[in-house]
Amino acid sequence: MSENGGWEVVRRTVRERVGPAAFRAWIEPLEGRLEGDRLVVRCPDRFSRDWIRQRYGAVIESAATSVHAVEYRVEPFALEERERPRQEGRSSAGGAARAGGAALAGGGAPPAPGGGASFESFVSGPENALALEAARATASGRAGRLSPLVLAAESGLGKTHLCRAISAQVGAGAVYRSSEAFTSEVTRALRDGQMEGVRRRYRRELNVLILEDVQFLAGKRATQVELFHTLDSLVAQGKPVVFSADRPPHEIAGLQEALRSRMASGLVARIAPPELETRRAILREKAAAGGVRIPDDCLDTLAHRPVASVRDLVGGLNQVVARASLLRQPVTPALVAEALLAVEVATRPRSLDEIIDLVGHAYGVSREELRSRSRRRRVVRPRQFAMYLCRRYTEASLGEIGRSLSRDHTSVIYAIDVVERRILERPQLRYELEALAARLEPRERPARAARVQ
Repeated sequence: MSENGGWEVVRRTVRERVGPAAFRAWIEPLEGRLEGDRLVVRCPDRFSRDWIRQRYGAVIESAATSVHAVEYRVEPFALEERERPRQEGRSSAGGAARAGGAALAGGGAPPAPGGGASFESFVSGPENALALEAARATASGRAGRLSPLVLAAESGLGKTHLCRAISAQVGAGAVYRSSEAFTSEVTRALRDGQMEGVRRRYRRELNVLILEDVQFLAGKRATQVELFHTLDSLVAQGKPVVFSADRPPHEIAGLQEALRSRMASGLVARIAPPELETRRAILREKAAAGGVRIPDDCLDTLAHRPVASVRDLVGGLNQVVARASLLRQPVTPALVAEALLAVEVATRPRSLDEIIDLVGHAYGVSREELRSRSRRRRVVRPRQFAMYLCRRYTEASLGEIGRSLSRDHTSVIYAIDVVERRILERPQLRYELEALAARLEPRERPARAARVQ
């Protein structure tokens, strides 16, 4: 029997013993071969190796012994040998799906354009209907007096989704920037005497300007002056401008009055936290997108949970799906209660360095690599997991998390969005993330949970 053929026989035996779900998530991606009297199983990364050795090592060893009477060992796989050509591994979610790899998409930077966001995937309700219709009109060239359009909402309520949907529909004619990136461009150009190039790019060469989180422009006088004149120029040309902010312009301290007034001269569309029916619709859409069925009574429990944002709402769903997958149990009211208890029990705030180091160690990636511009899959997934867990387990702002990994806050938003979407779609990623999260949970949690029950 050939080396690879021997591994296929072992795989079939393992599948019978662990079941199809666990097999697809963990065993199917592995590569194995016989080396003399030893079966060597090669894994995508160190995390997978450790997990498989702990959870399925005995099963593989037993299967190898019963089929071939050989020893067994698990080795990490050299990721560079498995990577696809760069053009197949680009940063967009769609590119990653086409590549078919296990890595999360992207290197943390906002995608161009859209990052997989669309108007069709945006769950609408009375709280966001005005913002959604204004965004649709802007993207389809019907902005008119809506410009400038200001999408005002707290973090996690959908303003970034709408900005990306506009960018995706407009295509190459849209320039999509964070306020931090715009400030850096202006500051660098002023220092180097290159402002003419910046003005040409922002005032003449684009069709739509999308600028995120303008509250971070507070106190930056030179950038505000440049943005005011850019805004005047674009509106005069009939070119739409879209801003996002965590509050309406008149509430942003540190903005010059002229810029504040000009920003508010179009439409300011507030997005409020979702009401009950909208929360139900969001949960149904997210669960369906991940191929997960949530019973109605469980869905209602999740929908009634008080949350500050859509991100928190989806976080509860992710907890339920991950727990059900890990324990191989159906979603029931009892399981939902346990999962939400894990979310609600107060945890000791962790430091950013602690989480980044934990994730890096789990995947065998150094902090320098996580902070680098590398787009290799072995770096991308840990980087995005680190951002997600930093948001979940610390009180740090998006900007602070981004700076800890040499990114801006919009990169953190993108990473969190990608992780939340992918862990619903891919069981293996749910296992990996929850295994990392378990290391951050307080030791007293099991006792507290037992007393509540």
